[in-house]
Amino acid sequence: MTAEQQRLLLHIRRIAAGLLAIAAVAGAAFARDFLLPAVFAFFIATTMRPLVRAMSRRGIPAWATTAGIVLVAAAILGIATSAFAGAISQWIADAPRLQQELMHKLAALRSSFDGLIHISDALQQAAAPANSDAQEVVVKQPMLPTVFTVLAGYPLNVIFVASGAIVIAVFLMASGDLFYEKLIRVMPTLSDKKAALAIALDVEREVSAYLLSITLINAGLAVAVGLAFWLIGLPTPHLWALFAFVLNFIPYLGPITGLAVSALIGFVVFDTLGHALLAPLAYGILIGLETQIITPAVLSRRMEINAVMILLALAFWAWCWGIAGIVVAVPILVSFRVLCAHVEALAPFGEFLAQRHSAETTTA
Repeated sequence: MTAEQQRLLLHIRRIAAGLLAIAAVAGAAFARDFLLPAVFAFFIATTMRPLVRAMSRRGIPAWATTAGIVLVAAAILGIATSAFAGAISQWIADAPRLQQELMHKLAALRSSFDGLIHISDALQQAAAPANSDAQEVVVKQPMLPTVFTVLAGYPLNVIFVASGAIVIAVFLMASGDLFYEKLIRVMPTLSDKKAALAIALDVEREVSAYLLSITLINAGLAVAVGLAFWLIGLPTPHLWALFAFVLNFIPYLGPITGLAVSALIGFVVFDTLGHALLAPLAYGILIGLETQIITPAVLSRRMEINAVMILLALAFWAWCWGIAGIVVAVPILVSFRVLCAHVEALAPFGEFLAQRHSAETTTA
């Protein structure tokens, strides 16, 4: 093959790779309703597969271990429902009163800035043309109906995704190593079989360790948040502990949302500004300890992905799959990093995912 033919072949491969990437993005967005339960099921099954395999070595079949996992999960869900249903009902019942208190406090807070507002209005009037006859027409629409309309579809979507993911995950776990065996059989050569099995096992190990570690860290954070909110006198602290546990599965955006909501609740519930600031202050301190000390120490090399790529992954999967995409963005990124470590053609992408010190260590 001549040099010209090699350059042409390389050019064709690059075009094909670009078209394949575009098709993959379009397919992921188009097949969202199918892929979301499948992806969640894959990560659930991957997280529990080491336990299923360990029990299989002790003579317990995969279906029996899966049945035990389902029973334990159902018991935990039932206990959580009975523990948090009363608190959720209480907050829903108190919502009108809390909204009135919020409006009253915001009005009182706004009155303290009336002087600055009047100065700003005077400056705007002075800057406007004297002979201007144009009138500004502002069409005001209530925000809450629009917000509730947007959020109304989420509960059904969550139920659909969760139900489909659980059913698929149960069958994946009950099948044991069936798909690993099929994967080995379809590979043409022995080296391909070894490489495919190594990738599958590494993805399983990394994702399982990441998700289990994050779950335990978030549980510890939830306990700490609950105790802190109980000490400062915030009502139903166990509900806010659950809130912190769920939100912390979303990198960056989850802690920011929790901080904002804790500040809002503290502002509504407590009478003084100093007391109200205790809730976001406690939440911020605990989140800072978790993100800067605990999580890096526990996850160590498993999270050697630079923050820019994590943010880009969050933005992409949020655009593609919404809130559910934000939840699975980091596990998908971890899986792709493992794939890049095994496939030579993907090594450049793995280099972009790595942190700076990892690259320096590799080249040293």
